[in-house]
Order: sequence, then structure tokens, then C-alpha cells
Amino acid sequence: MSTSKSEFDLTRGPILPKLVRLSLPIMATSFMQMAYNLTDMFWLSRLSEGAVAAAGIGGQFLWLSMSMIPMGIAGSEIGVSQSMGRAEPETAKKYAQNSFFISMVWGIFFALLILLFNSQMISFFGIEDLNVVRLAEQYLAITALAVPFIYTHTAVTGCFNGFGNTKLPFYIDSFAFGLNIALSPVLIFVFDLGVAGAAWGTVVAAAVNLLLKLIALKHYKNRPFEKYSYFKKPQKNYVRQIFRWGFPIALEAALFTFIFMMITRLISDFGYNAVAAHQVGIQIEALSFMVCGGFGSALTAFVGQNFGAKKWGRLRSTYKVAYVFMGVYGVFISLLLFIFASPLVSLFLTYPESIEIGTNYLRIIAIAQLLFCLESVATGSFQGRGLTMKPTIVSVVSNVLRIPICYALSATALGITGVWWGIALAMTIRSVWLLIWHKINIRKIPKADEAIEKV
Repeated sequence: MSTSKSEFDLTRGPILPKLVRLSLPIMATSFMQMAYNLTDMFWLSRLSEGAVAAAGIGGQFLWLSMSMIPMGIAGSEIGVSQSMGRAEPETAKKYAQNSFFISMVWGIFFALLILLFNSQMISFFGIEDLNVVRLAEQYLAITALAVPFIYTHTAVTGCFNGFGNTKLPFYIDSFAFGLNIALSPVLIFVFDLGVAGAAWGTVVAAAVNLLLKLIALKHYKNRPFEKYSYFKKPQKNYVRQIFRWGFPIALEAALFTFIFMMITRLISDFGYNAVAAHQVGIQIEALSFMVCGGFGSALTAFVGQNFGAKKWGRLRSTYKVAYVFMGVYGVFISLLLFIFASPLVSLFLTYPESIEIGTNYLRIIAIAQLLFCLESVATGSFQGRGLTMKPTIVSVVSNVLRIPICYALSATALGITGVWWGIALAMTIRSVWLLIWHKINIRKIPKADEAIEKV
């Protein structure tokens, strides 16, 4: 295996260039994911706004099934990065192998669960339009087949990220997303599969993604390990540690998704035009939360290696650089969503009522984006040091508050706009709380004897 140690060693060298190099491929992957989602939304909107609502509703249970991905990826990202920081590659490989096994088991389990209870899941939203219900059930049943592929290829991505090589997963993800984007209009219109075409495109792209990453894990020159076995007997001590790291993150993701579904259930009371507007709005908002999630993943690996190597001064410098970086992006995305809300929504919706609802959503949610971007730094910092429970506590409590706040405000004269204000308020509470906790927590990091490194 030919690797450049300095390239993937995150414990030395200028911080900002290395952090940017690590984070840009992950954020670019997030942009590709967003581009795929928006492309699907664009083509489905050419069928009807009911098709947009159906895919959005069905996709929420797919999203819920994804909430357990951290149970596997935590081992590959945190375990691999910290082990590499301690110069223990064999330990890192064991974390990666156990993570892959856990991800495979969870993926198969959730796929079967969705296939067995497809109709009952869609009925949760109480949609009265029978055609929308039928399309949502069809979309969910097909995309369930993609779940095992998504789980396992994400675990492999975490392994490469923890190693410090974020470029290769980006190349493969980009190819898979590009394939999905190309397949969607062909399957939807040329083969006349409609909503089912969008779902089958997801399945094919996910399978290709996994295949390419498995090949890379065995044969790519800058792979993390010289020898790697895909199907290794799980080891209890590693599985337990992975669960300790991953369970809080997975719990947070599952609860957030369930709460999101509760809010969607509330939104459906205002008609499927409101549901479609919300689905479009959150896809555009992905300009913020997907980039934040990507940057947070990169920071987890960066902090993990330096924490494992006990580079305390470097950790402190990293936080300062990361806050500035995400602060600048937070200002940019806030202005973009607020100023260009109407033309962005108009790209995907045609009815004036839907456009107005979606525009109001983006403008209100834009207010919370700066703090949300800064929050990703605190989350990545906690997770990189293995303190996954702290951001989970903050997220769980503040997200639970979202339900009563949204329901109360929607019952006023604000109506559907009250739901948007409730979401923005709950986001702000979460961000402020986590940022304060992180500020207090990093004071416990030992003072470094050496001078702060060049950033």
C-alpha cells in the first residue's frame, strides 16, 4: 500500500489547509446529495405536486431507517480516527470491520421492517388523497431495497474519513449521485415508471456505490489497511464500544426524524400543497444542514486523531479556525435563503399558494442558520472526543420542545406560518444550549506547553 503519511496524518501541519482539505470532499458529497434530491423533486413536480408530496412522505420513513447508521459509522469514524492518532492501525482495522458488520445487520433489519409494514407507515400521516397514498406506499417499498446498501457503503465511507482520506468516498459518491441524477428522468418519463422510477434510481445508485467502495477498500493504493476482510466475526469488546459511541447519535437521529414526522403530520392538516411546499423547502435548506453535517463529520475525524495523539494545543486552535469557517458560511447561507427564497421555491412548485408557503418557510428558517452552522463545530468536537451523549441530550430535549411549540403556534392566527416559527425557535434553543456547553467543556482540555500552532 502506497500512502503519503503526511497527507492523511491530521495531527501535524497547518490546521486550516488540512481541515479544509478534509472537509471539502465531504461537503461536496453533501452538495451532490442535495443536487440529486432537488433533481428528483424537479422531475416529480413535472408529474404533479401530489407526486412531490408522495415521495416526500415515503422518504421520511427511509430517513427514519437511516437513523441507525451512526451505530455502525461511529466505529469507523471515531474508532479509526482515534486509533490512527495513537498509531494503532490494527485496532483501527478491527473497529472498521466490526462497524461494517453492524451496519450490514441493521440495514437488512430495517429493509425488512419497511417492506412488512409499508402501508401502516404511510397511514400515519393521515393523507386523504388516495392517489398520493398509493404513490407514497410504492415509493417507500422500492426504496427499502436500497437501505442495506446505504448502511454498508456509509460505514466504508466512515472508515476512509477516519483514516483522513475523504477524497475517494467523494469521487465514488459523486459518480453514484450522478448516475442517480441521469437515471431519474429516464426511469420516470422514458420508461413511464413515474414515482417508482425515482425510487428504482435510488436503489441502483446505492448498490453501485457500495460495490465501488468495497473494491476501493481492497485495491485502492491509498486505502486505510493493507489487508481487510469484509465479513469478519464480530468481537464483543469492539461492538460494545461502537454501541456506546453510536447509540446516543442514533437515538438523536431517530428521535429527530420521528419528531419531524410528527410535524409533517401537523402540516398535512393544512393540505398536501403545504406538505409539498415543506418538502421543497427542506431540500433547499439542505444547502445549510448537509454542509454542516459534512463539516461536522470532517471535524470528528480531525478532532479524533488529535485527541488520540493528545495534541491539546492543536485541538484548541482547531476549534477557533472551525468556528470562523462555519460562521462565514452561516452568514452566507442565511442571506441566500432569505433573499432568494421565492425564486428558489418557484423552480419546483407552480401553484401560487404552495410557492407562498414555501417562501415563508425559507425566510423564517434562514434566521436560525448562523447559529446552526456554528453548532456543527460543537457537535463534531464532542463526537471526535467520544463524548456523543452530550449533543444527544441537547438535541433530544430541544427537538421534543419543537412539537408543543409548533402545535401551539399553528393554532393561532399564524396557521402554517406558526409551524415555521416553531421550528426556527426550537433550532435556536438547541444551538445556543450546545454552544454554551461546548464553551464550558473545552476548558477542561489540558493547557499545551507549546505555543499555539500556525493556522
